[in-house]
Amino acid sequence: MKKILILFLFIAGAISSNAQVKKIDSGKLVKPVINAKVKGQIVVPTPQQTNTTPATNVSMVPPQQTATGMLYTPPSTTTQTPNQPTTTTNSTTTPTALPDMVITNISFSPNTGNTYAVNYTLKNVGTAAVKKGLLSVQSYINGAPAGGGNSTSLTTEINQLLNPGESMNSRNTFGTNGIMVGNAYTFELCVNGMKSNVGTTSETWVGQQFSELNFTNNVIQSSFTIPPPPPAPADIEVTITKIEKSPVDTASFVRIYYTLKNIGETAIPSTASLSLQSRVEDTDNNPSTFLETACCGQATGGDTVNADGIPFTPGNVKELFYDARVAGGANFSTLPKNVLYKFNIQITGAGFTDGNNSNNKSGYNYLLH
Repeated sequence: MKKILILFLFIAGAISSNAQVKKIDSGKLVKPVINAKVKGQIVVPTPQQTNTTPATNVSMVPPQQTATGMLYTPPSTTTQTPNQPTTTTNSTTTPTALPDMVITNISFSPNTGNTYAVNYTLKNVGTAAVKKGLLSVQSYINGAPAGGGNSTSLTTEINQLLNPGESMNSRNTFGTNGIMVGNAYTFELCVNGMKSNVGTTSETWVGQQFSELNFTNNVIQSSFTIPPPPPAPADIEVTITKIEKSPVDTASFVRIYYTLKNIGETAIPSTASLSLQSRVEDTDNNPSTFLETACCGQATGGDTVNADGIPFTPGNVKELFYDARVAGGANFSTLPKNVLYKFNIQITGAGFTDGNNSNNKSGYNYLLH
């Protein structure tokens, strides 16, 4: 029995001497295995390989740290208005605050006989204020300069600011010499500079007094036509044609023949009225032959013109006469005879506008005998 046990132990030892032994350390790393039959040879186990399809078209984008993990956010893009400067702060592009001028509400009105006024509104649609004294507006008619100037006429407003969103009204005047009445013209206003080399590839904006966000909105165009002038108002012209002794009373009156004409372009209303005043002046400045030397001569009477004697329509002429007293009567002195006098009549209108009062008086020299 003892011999059988010894034999069994011998066989077991022999089997274990030919076996490969693997040991795993506490770090779970595989230990090299020594082959007992090959002295000094170290056998490294081949790692297990996993077949993985290679990735293609992978975009490597920097992740963004969030509270719960890594999240990708596309980078933001910036847009810039043409001609708008930018500033860069901490790798972020931001627009520079600048004013931006536009012109609106353009209209025209007569100023004088040879000039017109163009009325307009300037508005700052930018992001910064601008001094009003820097706002200069140029005007052009069919491309030719037609005047311009600063939009402020008061020195107290030069340093005032036109803030973003604010507007101001202004006006320029321009001459109309060479402009035909009734013809249409292209009128153009430019604020803070003007176009140069118009219509070419080198077209630029020049003459600006300050930077803006955008210069492409600094121009406004309008059709401009000088309308025919309004009709001239009614205008009464009086002319003495002759004087002779009155057939009614040759000793006390002289008859003054005269015409009334409406030389205006507007009719006299039917409700209007005309009155006449007659006076006589000495021509030789001889006190012995002239009585009542007042400032305007001696009165010889007056009256109201009958309605049928009023030239209501433009161009109408009325031939009238008036008997002026030269002798006797209440409030009248008798004029010495054989003296050259100047007889005057003056017309005064009521109920309408007389375009020219300087032609409402007419004089005529007459030798009283």
